[in-house]
Amino acid sequence: MKKRTLRRSAALISAAAIGLGALHLGAFAAVKTDVNSDGSADKQDVTALVAALLGGNMPQGSDVNGDGRVNAADLTILKHELLYPKQETGKEPRLPATMYSNFRSGDAGDFFASDGWCNGRPFDCYWTKDNAAIKNNLLELRVDAKDDKHNDIYGEDYETHERWYPNYSGGEFRTERYYSYGYYETSMKAIKNDGVVSSFFTYTGPSDVINGQKNPWDEIDIEILGKDTTKMQVNYYVNGEGGHEGMVDLGFDASEGYHTYGFDWQPDHITWYVDGKQVSWYDTKAGKQRDGYYKDKDGDLPKTASKIMMNAWPGRGVDDWLKPFNGNLGLVASYEWVTYHKADNADDPHTLDELEEIAKQQGSHGDPDPGNNNGMNANATMVSNFSAGQAGDFFASAGWTNGKPFDCYWDKQNAAIRNNLLELSIDVNRDRSITADIYENGVKTGTWYPGYSGGEFRTNNFYHYGYYETSMKAIKNDGVVSSFFTYTGPSDVVNGQKNPWDEIDIEILGKDTTKVQLNYYRNGTGGHEKMIDLGFDSSEDFHRYGFDWQRDHITWYVDGKEVWTMWGDVPVTPSKIMMNAWPGRTVDDWLKPFNGRTGLTAYYQWVTYNQGGR
Repeated sequence: MKKRTLRRSAALISAAAIGLGALHLGAFAAVKTDVNSDGSADKQDVTALVAALLGGNMPQGSDVNGDGRVNAADLTILKHELLYPKQETGKEPRLPATMYSNFRSGDAGDFFASDGWCNGRPFDCYWTKDNAAIKNNLLELRVDAKDDKHNDIYGEDYETHERWYPNYSGGEFRTERYYSYGYYETSMKAIKNDGVVSSFFTYTGPSDVINGQKNPWDEIDIEILGKDTTKMQVNYYVNGEGGHEGMVDLGFDASEGYHTYGFDWQPDHITWYVDGKQVSWYDTKAGKQRDGYYKDKDGDLPKTASKIMMNAWPGRGVDDWLKPFNGNLGLVASYEWVTYHKADNADDPHTLDELEEIAKQQGSHGDPDPGNNNGMNANATMVSNFSAGQAGDFFASAGWTNGKPFDCYWDKQNAAIRNNLLELSIDVNRDRSITADIYENGVKTGTWYPGYSGGEFRTNNFYHYGYYETSMKAIKNDGVVSSFFTYTGPSDVVNGQKNPWDEIDIEILGKDTTKVQLNYYRNGTGGHEKMIDLGFDSSEDFHRYGFDWQRDHITWYVDGKEVWTMWGDVPVTPSKIMMNAWPGRTVDDWLKPFNGRTGLTAYYQWVTYNQGGR
């Protein structure tokens, strides 16, 4: 029995040594640190308490937290009090935390120092690990002189591609892992000096590549501008779009002592805190008061798992924002600790290698079925394999027109599976009874008779977010289009409500089959055309064309490789999957004039849809 008790006590002590467990330190107002009553608080008190917990004599001061019991909690609190005296410290971290990097114990935790590169403008510095180090039980990020060994580091202007060389060195700490929704907090003392920024933020961007796919630029910021350290600037970026700055009056000078700065990042809002209290600011751009948060109704919010970062840097070309930097050196921003508390709806933190492995397992990137069935993903949510003679969920459009710019009506004879391929053909008009209405500004002004017949296949069902792909060989002929797309519109009535015109396009124009045109429509608004050079002639052989439709972006692929991504107000309405081949009318500037040639055919081997994405 004695042996079991000792084992249990040792286990408790071991658990206490790991961290603060579930304790909230602020709950104990009168902590006693002189356990052995020798008049001083030191490591001898820790030794005495450990001996007591292992069955030895019980010193008078063993009940450190004054709760009437002596257990591992007392040891944990004693160690914390002795290691981290509260002279000029901010509030203590909320523990336990999903991630706790405690610089006061000399532990970098999940962080490492950036070294050997610069961020470009407006950062007039490069990052060196010499300027980001744990000293005196604090993380120190320093702005200092440039040394000779880094003279070859340069930045590049994104617009002019002109090289420039930084004048100073800066310090930056960043995590190995990527973090998602949850509460982020640090204890920091900022730099007071014109032209300098001390920061705490999350960031990911195109430099973070997961299985060949670049991350969007997503970022959430806390920045103390050295020109006025009585204020804190908040901001966020989604796919490189910022402009959400707010300036918070702190009520103290952030350069004179440690305070805690944090933000709660959730799918539908971001809330900022100072010393544990939600802050507010007046948003001059929006013209209204912000009670410490941005909501999804204010626009898109960051959603990509990101690194946690801090840096200290002097500005370049941003004097109107930071005031001119006066060249003072040896400036230091200091940090005591960083914590992250994972939200219930968030993924666990992962390294880049782990994210790549997860992406491979989920099929989020890369070729879903390389080398088999001409690249077709046989395990997709929907598979229509024309090569096996199967129409799947598709049927042929018949007996109507789309109006301008289509100089054809749809004839089911022009959309058929033959020779283990779907053939969509352009032919002469066989039915002169079919007419199309002409509209100008929504008013019918006349009718016209299409000159030709075209072929179109469409699904019976409606599909939503996910990955769409086909294997196609296009028509090569001026004035003609071969396509693969999703579409819904007012002709689709769901529960008595007409759908909006939402559409995502892959179109190969017969005038130049070495290119593919990408586009989308949201509630009838298009104008997002992008022409991609294929590097081959799409009329000569079958190639795979696909797009990954997500809530906030669409990414297009050719032969399994990403070629373009559009972010923003993308389609949201479940749609039919469609392909068609047709000649143009009154769009000669787009397609070139159609020469009346018939018997033209676009070929399709299969179509797949995978719910959720690649």
